Amino acid sequence: MLMNKLFLTETELQKFGKVENLSQKVEALLNQQKENWELLRNNFNSLSNIKTKIYNFENSQIKIQFNQLRIISTSAKVDKKSIEERKCFLCLENLPSVQKGIKYKRDFLILCNPFPIFEQHLTVPHLKHIPQSIENNFLDLLELSKELCEDFFVFYNGSKCGASAPDHLHFQAGFNNSIPIYKNYSNSIKNCGKIIFQNELTKVIFVNNGIQKFVVIESDDTIKLQQIFIEILESAKKILNSVEEPLLNILSFFGNGIWKAIIFFREKHRPTQYFAKGKKQLLVSPASVDLSGLIITVREEDFNKICKNDVENIFNQVQLSKEKLEKILKDFVK
Repeated sequence: MLMNKLFLTETELQKFGKVENLSQKVEALLNQQKENWELLRNNFNSLSNIKTKIYNFENSQIKIQFNQLRIISTSAKVDKKSIEERKCFLCLENLPSVQKGIKYKRDFLILCNPFPIFEQHLTVPHLKHIPQSIENNFLDLLELSKELCEDFFVFYNGSKCGASAPDHLHFQAGFNNSIPIYKNYSNSIKNCGKIIFQNELTKVIFVNNGIQKFVVIESDDTIKLQQIFIEILESAKKILNSVEEPLLNILSFFGNGIWKAIIFFREKHRPTQYFAKGKKQLLVSPASVDLSGLIITVREEDFNKICKNDVENIFNQVQLSKEKLEKILKDFVK
């Protein structure tokens, strides 16, 4: 009964837009939610007043966004005790009564994020309360990025590096053109990419543009892409001496029949500036969106004072080093 109240049918969605594909359905969903949910409507409308500034580096661009709506996510307590003591805000029974969604496949619910970063910002939780883990759910990430069509990217934040609900499996999605890494992708591959592995179906590229360090897997075959991803994941566990999922963030794009999965391996969740006191503090908690070149600041004072040197320092702290990444990729190609 609860699920029936949450899921909007195609007939209900048609009142708010076209429903010929999933991309149109989520636009209709957003229209419905804006009309019926005041908090969400006000928060999406406030995006028109968001402040931004841009820092250009030699081979990349980083945009800073001042978005106080994201304070809950940025300052989220994700330690075991805090997680156990709060209600999970992604479980169906804890969603606001006015929040509606679209059922996706058998196991997921597509929701509009009420604290958006993008003009269309989706959260896609699993229907069951299961831990945030990518190894057995990577195909879902890829398939969702295709079904949302070429305007969207889908992203995953690891349980210890950006997920504010590490106890509940979920993805998020937003517009491609909102993040610098998408606009700068071809330039990064051309000028800063090194092909690690290539066959007729799949290509693995290591990109180090001076600010961002990431691994790209390109393929027109999701099964092969998943296989390569799992092999890289196993190499990371081996090199990092971990049996658990390594700290990582993932973005998936689909276009012209090709998937591009971008993987940021992490050294740690938050930089030292996050924990500093007084004027030295920068309340920046990098996750997928931040590493893709859109850094979210939730306090205006942080937006005003963060500089190019801060960006470089923060990225160097939270990303896995070039040396460790090269060891992982060397082990993968053996």
